[in-house]
Amino acid sequence: MENLAVATNAVIPFMVYILLGAVSKKLSLVKESFLKELNGVVFNVFFPFIMFNNLYAVDFGQLNGAGYVGFAVIATLILILLSFYLVPFFEKDNRRKGVITQAIFRSNSVLYAIPLAQSVFGAEGATMASIVVAFVVPVYNIASVAILEYYRGGKVAFGKLFVNILKNPLIIGAIAGVLFNLLPVTMPECLVLPIGELNSMATPLSLFVLGGTLHLSDMKKNAVPLAVGTVMKLVLVPTALCFIMSQLGLRGNEFFVVFCMFATPVAAASYPMAQSMDADADLAGEYVVITTVLSIVTIFFWILILKGMGLM
Repeated sequence: MENLAVATNAVIPFMVYILLGAVSKKLSLVKESFLKELNGVVFNVFFPFIMFNNLYAVDFGQLNGAGYVGFAVIATLILILLSFYLVPFFEKDNRRKGVITQAIFRSNSVLYAIPLAQSVFGAEGATMASIVVAFVVPVYNIASVAILEYYRGGKVAFGKLFVNILKNPLIIGAIAGVLFNLLPVTMPECLVLPIGELNSMATPLSLFVLGGTLHLSDMKKNAVPLAVGTVMKLVLVPTALCFIMSQLGLRGNEFFVVFCMFATPVAAASYPMAQSMDADADLAGEYVVITTVLSIVTIFFWILILKGMGLM
């Protein structure tokens, strides 16, 4: 029951935000046209503060001997490449290729993996997860922008693609966070406070918008890509990762922190990003909802299995 509580407590807040958006739309408190405009604001204004806040706050001095961070980054890059080359074998629509690829490798690590690691391993787990997130999330965003941009316009020249990546609000936020982290001055509290508040607003707002714009009736037509992407995200990828980590000797909090980066639901940011880059936003939103709900079950069983095997 304790393991179930850990998984459930990490997921329920996301479902509350989604449900609140759906109910607000059902009661005509908000119009879908307004929500779509708000979605653009969330992506361009609020999400950059998540990247800034994570990279500004992280203590890079704690990376000495943190091999699990390097492993997480390398594993993420390999998964991105495998997803990019495998998805076109079963999906021909360019607007969906990028969304499915993103769903396979991009996890809700900022607001799911960190609380989960903290629930299981306390403050030390949260700190370790935050450091991994600081390195892996920029990789998520750079890869997502590159892949969605590639499928939006076919073959894109590297120079143009690179410029478009640098213009992405999430990348701008990440670069600013690193620069302010490295500066020999401390940001005044009067700026730290609003940045933290904006950071906290990003995911609830994006999930509220998702709940108000999601059309559940469309899930039937997306059954095949949803099934394939969800099984890969919550079952196949974590299984392969756990086997590799066990062979490499990773155990305990290091094992679980990396596991959380790969076995958690699809990132909420994938929905506004897909919508803003002309991809299949409906499919992206469906991935967020379905993987968030099903992860309550999958993570519960993963924790039981991993504890039983002595890996955490």
